[in-house]
Amino acid sequence: MNKRVKRRVRFIGIVSLLILIFLTWNNNIQGDTNKQDDDKGLDTTEETFKVVIDPGHGGKDVGATGTSSLYEKDFTLSLSKKVNEILEKEEKIEVYMTREDDTFISTEDKYRAKFANELDADLYISIHGNTFESPNVSGTESYYYHEKFKSFAEIMHKNVVSSTGFNDRGVRKKDLFVVRYTDMPSVLLEIGYLTNPQEEQIMLNDEFQYSVAESICDGVKEYLEIE
Repeated sequence: MNKRVKRRVRFIGIVSLLILIFLTWNNNIQGDTNKQDDDKGLDTTEETFKVVIDPGHGGKDVGATGTSSLYEKDFTLSLSKKVNEILEKEEKIEVYMTREDDTFISTEDKYRAKFANELDADLYISIHGNTFESPNVSGTESYYYHEKFKSFAEIMHKNVVSSTGFNDRGVRKKDLFVVRYTDMPSVLLEIGYLTNPQEEQIMLNDEFQYSVAESICDGVKEYLEIE
């Protein structure tokens, strides 16, 4: 092989090597760019919160009976469905209900609290209508058990009272299993007294229920600091 041929072969080899190096470098750059894009996608993932809405009573457990023979279980389910409807529109909230129809839930196995705990929920809200021997007793009250969750109960109560317009009977600590055995911030809301004729008629109103549902959702968003 003469010198001219050798030089040509050497030149072709060098060019081929340079092309190979360029292609390898270009592929590495593309890979890093794709990885950065993937990382950016992960960074934009927003946190979501699980909220459990618990309509009190159900099935053969009718709860309180109102002056018009309304069962508490029907009121709580009606209001809870409205809360669920509104919360489902919030992108950062996943809402769950302990019951969605007239289902009996035994208190013996503490299912309601277990449901929220196994779900690893962020908040638990139990909705009720109150009762008393005297038809003159009225007002909204809220219950918590664990001191560390008192602030959640206070926020929820503040919002609900402003919506009901009923007598403010305050936030109280009470040993109720649904707030005692839940691991997350929890509250039991007694919206009003079904045994008070005036309050019961207001509580049966759909517009009123939507207003209260909005206030419950506002309390959730305030506590979770959701704009």
